[in-house]
Amino acid sequence: MTSFCIDKTPYFDITATLECGQVFRFSPIEGGYTVHALHHVAEVTDRGDRYEVLADDEDFFKGYFDLERDYAAIQTELDDGGTLSEAIAFGKGIHILKQDPIETIFSFIVSQNNHIPRIKGIIERMCDALGEDRDGYHAFPTLKALAGAGEEFYASIGAGYRAAYLDRVAKAMLEVDLQKWRALDTQALRRELMAMHGIGRKVADCILLFGFDRFDVFPVDTWIKKVFAETYPDMPADKMSTLLVQKYGKYSGFVQQWLFYFKRTKKTMDKSNNLS
Repeated sequence: MTSFCIDKTPYFDITATLECGQVFRFSPIEGGYTVHALHHVAEVTDRGDRYEVLADDEDFFKGYFDLERDYAAIQTELDDGGTLSEAIAFGKGIHILKQDPIETIFSFIVSQNNHIPRIKGIIERMCDALGEDRDGYHAFPTLKALAGAGEEFYASIGAGYRAAYLDRVAKAMLEVDLQKWRALDTQALRRELMAMHGIGRKVADCILLFGFDRFDVFPVDTWIKKVFAETYPDMPADKMSTLLVQKYGKYSGFVQQWLFYFKRTKKTMDKSNNLS
């Protein structure tokens, strides 16, 4: 394990980054979080003026947290003086994590029509049963382990109707050349993903954004529909997504995360304030 620090700036916040719905293998500890990704682990602790990171691989986590990107410049370019600016100010510290494609595919199949505590539980049980024991935690399973588990296993860990999706996608992914997938343009790669059993447009777009660094996508779910309810009333999610990508272009994925986090988190905060 090695230790390194990340300077605290307005443009990187570990809580907003982890809690914005893009990732599920993390847990709170005193003053911070434990983060698992693939077979790696890190503890991130808030020291006031900096984050102290104790990690098994410093270079991996510096890349994973996307520390080299100029988020300030992106936010300045997108400033519209309206709702988006408000959302950016609220979630200014969100970074889009650089996640592994296989881990992302299986995580977001589990995520569909599901809530975060249950998603995290299913993924953790999957890792505990199929992942390599790393002396205190389990790695995310290899594709071979996922493909060999069987539909009954996925049902046994609480995946419900998603069990068939997980089993069939795992077996199909054994035949996929990820390097060829990475070379495809976004629309072609979306088609490949949506050809997989149980992967629709929204899940595919999440996989593209979080697992393949494709920022020209705009996943549309209930929260995004609420953001644009007046602008695009009663519009199908796929059409709304297409129009939003036309509007925001190469920054669509960043915009989606800021708006999603703002709408979902602010509503939760407002509800808590009303109950207090």
